[in-house]
Amino acid sequence: MNTIELMDGSVSSFSKTDRAIYESLRKFPDMFATRSVTDISNSGGFSKPALTRFAQRLGFGGFVEFQYQFAQDLEERRQRSDMPTNAEIYGGLLKLVEERVDKAQLQALIERMRASRHVYIMGYNLSRIPAEELNIALQFDPSISASYPQVDVGQRFTKDDLLIIYTAVGGDSHKGLLHEFKVGRNVKPYMVLVTTNSKHPLRRNFDETFVLPTATVGTSDRTVLADTFSFLMFNDLLAQLLPAAV
Repeated sequence: MNTIELMDGSVSSFSKTDRAIYESLRKFPDMFATRSVTDISNSGGFSKPALTRFAQRLGFGGFVEFQYQFAQDLEERRQRSDMPTNAEIYGGLLKLVEERVDKAQLQALIERMRASRHVYIMGYNLSRIPAEELNIALQFDPSISASYPQVDVGQRFTKDDLLIIYTAVGGDSHKGLLHEFKVGRNVKPYMVLVTTNSKHPLRRNFDETFVLPTATVGTSDRTVLADTFSFLMFNDLLAQLLPAAV
C-alpha cells in the first residue's frame, strides 16, 4: 500500500489537526512532496511537531521519511498510463454531484429562499466563486431577495433570514460570525452549509447541510479546483429547479 492509499484509508481515525494536514496535502501534493518542512509549516500553518505526529501515525519515523516515500508514490502515480485525465476526473465529478444531491432537499431549499425575508450567501477564498455565482443566479428570480455581503462580522440578521455558506474544509473565516450567534450579539437566521467535507468542524452550527462529493486530480495546480467544480454543479442543479419552483 502506497502513502496515498494509506492516508485515504486512515482518514476516519485522524484527529482534527491530522485531517487538516491531510486535506492540504491532497490539494497541494507537490508542495508536500518537494518543499522543506519549514516551508510547509509556514505555508500551511501547521507546526513541525504536528507534521511529525501525522507521519508517525502513518507508521513513519518522521515527516522527512514520509515525504520521501510520498514523493516517490506521487511520481509513480503520475507516470501510470491508466490514470484518468483531469478532464475525465472533473467530468466524473460533475456527474457524481448530479447523482448524489437530493433534489427534494434542493427543492425545499428554494421554497425556503422564497419564504425568507432575505437570503445571504457567503464564501471566501475559492468558495467565494460559487457563492457569488449563486447570488447572481438568484437576482433573476423576483420572488427571492438575495445578496453576497463582502464581510460577515457586523452584518445584522433576523430569524426570518436565510444564510447559505460555502466552505470546503475548515471554515475558519466564519468563526467570528458563528461566535456572534453563540454569545447572542447577533440574531441567528436559518443556516445552510454547503461543503465537500462530511466532517466539517463547523457543521453542528448549521440547521441543514449539503455534503457534496469531491475528487483528487493528478496535478497540484488543478486539485484545488475540485471543490469549486462541485459547488458550481450544485448551483447549476439549483438554478435548473428555480423556474419549476415558481
